[in-house]
Amino acid sequence: MNQLLNKIYALLLNLVSNNALALSSDAEQPIYIDSDTQSLDMKANTVIFTGNVYLRQGSIRLHADKVIVTRPSGNEAREIIDAYGNPATFSQTLDDGKKINGKANDLQYEVAKNFLKMHNHAVLIQEGGNKVEGQLITYQIDKQQLIAESDLNTRVTTILQPQIKQKN
Repeated sequence: MNQLLNKIYALLLNLVSNNALALSSDAEQPIYIDSDTQSLDMKANTVIFTGNVYLRQGSIRLHADKVIVTRPSGNEAREIIDAYGNPATFSQTLDDGKKINGKANDLQYEVAKNFLKMHNHAVLIQEGGNKVEGQLITYQIDKQQLIAESDLNTRVTTILQPQIKQKN
C-alpha cells in the first residue's frame, strides 16, 4: 500500500513538475483590468470591478463576474485579487510554454506571494490532461506546491495522464 501511495504522490508532483514554473516575468508586469463598471474606495485601497471582468498580467488571464483588487498601504506591491463567478477562470503560461488553467466560483490571487486559492467547485488542469478537482485548491505557483481538499459531500479527484501522453 505504501508503494502505491508513493507512486501516486510522485505522479501528483509531476502535475506541477520542475518544468512547470510560472512564467517568471509575470510578477514584473503591470495588471490590466477591463470591466463594465468599477468603483474605487480610496480609504480602503480597494477597487471593485463588475460585469464581464477581464484581467491580464503578463501571461496570467483571469475572467470573472466581479473582481475586487485590494492594495494594502505601504511601499511594496502586495495586490490581493479576489474574483467571483460561475465560475471565475484563471490561466497562466508556464516557463516551459505549457498552460495551467483553473476555475472555481471564488478565486484569490496574491500577486506578491505568487499564491492562488480556488474555492467552491475548484478545478486545476495542466496542459497534457492532468487534473485536480476539489472544494478547495491552493497552489503556491513559484514553489509548485498544491493542496486539494474536499468537504463532507465531495472527495478530491485527480486524473493523471500517462507520461507518454504528457510529452506530446
